[in-house]
Amino acid sequence: MVSARTRHRTNGRARLRAGFAASAVLLALGAGIASPAAAQARFLDAPLDPGRAYIVIRLAENRLDLVDGAEILWSAPVATGTGFRLEGAGESWEFDTPRGLFRVERKEKDPVWIMPDWAFVERGERVPPPDSPRRRRKGVLGSTALYIGHELAIHGTENPDLVLNPDPDARRVSHGCIRMTDEDARRLFHEVEVGTLVLIY
Repeated sequence: MVSARTRHRTNGRARLRAGFAASAVLLALGAGIASPAAAQARFLDAPLDPGRAYIVIRLAENRLDLVDGAEILWSAPVATGTGFRLEGAGESWEFDTPRGLFRVERKEKDPVWIMPDWAFVERGERVPPPDSPRRRRKGVLGSTALYIGHELAIHGTENPDLVLNPDPDARRVSHGCIRMTDEDARRLFHEVEVGTLVLIY
């Protein structure tokens, strides 16, 4: 008889492999690899055993998994990008959560959100200078943040009900970042280190 733990590990590995395969074309472009097949050969297996736990974010289900090898250690709902487009002040922005491989670049407690230009355009307000104190807002990102790219982070939120909505599609509410409840964001903050691999697919 196959144990529930064994089934969980097997299903986890199959799901993760599917994710790496789905990311092959994006990874090929980002890494300058000539073909998707070459990208898949390069990325499909190696990240499954990076020597420590890593993060997988599944956009179709809006869910984050903390993974060690093929075992999902912990899982939590997340909110991700709306996919909407905004234009104004001579610029345009698309609020998608990007797919691909990332790493945790830095960790921050009590992060302060430095409001980008689009935040003012969205509100119909005049865009202030880059060093304006109007750009600094506390509490919006929750109590912890993991920065994984330029203006891209996994962080808490002041509106946890949006993250806890049982419908994954209803959790497409962010401007690209990955939102978690504050409780889940704090747990993840303490579970991973700078350099931790993050796969978004």
